[in-house]
Formats: sequence, structure tokens, C-alpha cells
Amino acid sequence: MIIYKLVDFSAGFIEIYLFFLLCETFMERRENCRKIIYVAGAVLAGILTNVSAELLPVSLLNLIVIIVIQIAYSFLYKGSIKAHILLPMLSNTMATATEIFVLFALSILYNADISALIAAGTMRMSGVILSKFLLYIVIKYICFRFKRESVGADISYWVLFAVLFGITILTLYTFCKMLEENPSAYIRNLTMISILGLSAANVIILWLYENTFKQKSLINQKQLTEVQLKEQIKHYNDITAAQAQTRKLKHDLSNHIISIKSYVEDGKKDECLKYLDSLTDYANINSDIIDTGNSVIDAIFTAKRNLARERNIDFSADIQIPADLKINSSDCCVIFGNALDNAIEACDKVQGDKYIKVSLVYQNGSLMCKIANSMNEAKNPLLKTTKADKINHGIGLKNIRETLNKYSSMLRVEQNAGEFVLSFIIYEVK
Repeated sequence: MIIYKLVDFSAGFIEIYLFFLLCETFMERRENCRKIIYVAGAVLAGILTNVSAELLPVSLLNLIVIIVIQIAYSFLYKGSIKAHILLPMLSNTMATATEIFVLFALSILYNADISALIAAGTMRMSGVILSKFLLYIVIKYICFRFKRESVGADISYWVLFAVLFGITILTLYTFCKMLEENPSAYIRNLTMISILGLSAANVIILWLYENTFKQKSLINQKQLTEVQLKEQIKHYNDITAAQAQTRKLKHDLSNHIISIKSYVEDGKKDECLKYLDSLTDYANINSDIIDTGNSVIDAIFTAKRNLARERNIDFSADIQIPADLKINSSDCCVIFGNALDNAIEACDKVQGDKYIKVSLVYQNGSLMCKIANSMNEAKNPLLKTTKADKINHGIGLKNIRETLNKYSSMLRVEQNAGEFVLSFIIYEVK
């Protein structure tokens, strides 16, 4: 029947699409290749896959041809030879495994012989749809788990996945039971089209959900960038003011020396000391800026230090880092911004001594950070926010953990008597 041919034809394109997801996860696109080239390559690979399946059905030679097609397609991406060979083998191994799993599951469910299931067009088509949907789940999980800089997916995505998959299985089972009654060709074709439509709708729903999730992540990233930019602009303004004050002090230095000399010659010791004290305060604007050469970290720590002092929190920092660190600027904002915000929030609730102590040191290619702050005696074992607005707060530590996971790192959290300590190491940052 034409509907069965349509399912088999779609299966080839689905396999290439899923292989495309693996390439996107483990390899990088070439700079000189436009998006249309990847689309055209996938379409061509899908057509060749279907031609191979038509000419060499269910044979080892067909499997080898499909692997060769996928290897050829993979060279649109940059990657090692090992990746170009192993990814097609992995893709086809998973495809075969899901098909076998679904076939045995259907044979148990219907108490039917496997060869009979393959010969029955309706059951074979249901098996193809279920196996591709299951393969989609497996490959999507791999993509979310291993893709670098992936936005990932929250638990609601997988709940939606499970619900849609369960509904698809139940609907397929119901349709197959209906088809056992030998309906007319019109009803049979209409049922087959409904099954295909349901499967396609499920994939589209998941795709739309995933893109919504990505858009939300991009919006959050944009907001982080804006915060980072504002803090850096303020930091640069502070530096400009300090430099202007320094130039003014240097310009007036000869006059100050004359004044000091006259006080000394007249024996006016007290007046001389007062004058020197005023000059010290006058020049202290430079000491109010954290300047390590790393503009992003300088801006974050200067802004948070000033905020802490406005709230009467004693803020001390020992920062010894090079200007160039192999850490994304936005990641710096997430890690240090959230860590210091959490510390300030905890200090706000302390009645007695309020302090934040920061140690940020670079050594042997690693960045070691320790942030200790005073806190209430009562421990918070789940490390949840104590703010009323739990939707927009309480995700700081989670964001820190997820961002550190992008790098080779180690995170440790301690709650001692009246003190909270956040420590982490990021390896290979130089």
C-alpha cells in the first residue's frame, strides 16, 4: 500500500535527522558552509538512504551503505576521523537496537510470531513509528547530556516527553486493535494517516517546547550581558575618575610640596600632619577600585563590594589572578555575581558581625576561589532561598553549579557555626 511506502520513505529521513543531531552535538560546523548546505546534504543523504533500503532491504550490505552515506554527510562538520567513523556506527547501532526492542515488545504484547509481525503491514508500520520515536528519545537525551554549551532541558520537558510517548503507544495499540476488524480500505488508510499525523504532531510539540526553552535561555543570557555591561561601564567610569584625580594630584604636587615645606620650616608640626592627612584622603580614590587587569571580574567585585559596604557589611578580598582567563564573561557574571549576591543576602539577615571574605587565586593553571560570609546560626540544609519570591530567587547556587559544570571544576559548600563557605576550583583556565 502507498501509506506503508510513505512510512518507509519517512523513516530514512528521520534517521538522517537524528544523525544530524548527533553531528551537531559532537562536532562543529564548518565556517564556510551555510545552513542551506547542511539542509541540502541531509535531504540528499535521506534520499540515498531510502534508495539503499529499496534496493537492498534488510541486509548487511544495506547497513554498510547507510553507514558510508552518513560518514560522507559527517564531513560537512569539523571533527576527528574517529568521530566521523564512530558516530555513524553509534547511530545505526542505536537504530537497530530500538527496532529489535520494539519488535520483541510487540511480539510479546500481541503473542505473535516475529516473522508474522514483519509480514503484517499494519504491525510493521506501527513498529517503525514506535522504534523511531524511541530512538528520538535516546538521541535527544544524549544531545542534552553531552552537547557543549547546551541549554539542556528541565524536568518538565521529560515529563511532556513521557506523556506524549505514552499517548502515542496507547493510540497505536487502539488503532491496531481496530484494524484487526478488517475495516474498509478507506478506514484503514485514514487510520494510518492519523497514526502518522499523531507521531508528527508529537515531534513538532517537543520541538516547539525545546525552542521556547532555548528562547528563554537566550533572554536570560541577554539580561546577564546587560548587567555585566552596566557593571563594567560603572567600573570604567570609576577608573576614569580615579585617573583624573591622580592627574590633578600630580599637577598640584609642586604646590603641595611647597606648602608642606613651609609648615616644616615654621615648626608647625600639627598643621603639617593635618595637611598630609587631607592629601591621603584626597588620593584614596584609587584604593576604592579593584584592579587586577581582568575587566569583567574587576567590575563584578567592585560593584558587589560597594553594595556590601552600603549595607554595613565588612568586605575583604584577596585577588591574585592574571588578566586573561579562559572563562566566558557571561559565566563569570553567573558564578561570581550569584555567589556574592547570596553572600550579601545571608549577611543582611545577621544581627551581629557581618562580613564577606573572598580569596581568589590563580595557581598552576587553576583558579581557586573561596567565599566565606557570616550567616544566622540556623543551617539551611537544602540551601533554598529564604526570600518570599521563590520563583525569581533561590536559583543562584543551582546556576553556579550548572555553569561550573561547563568547565573541568570542583565545587564544595560548607555551613559551619555562623558561617557559610563556598569553595570551587576551575582547572585549565590559562
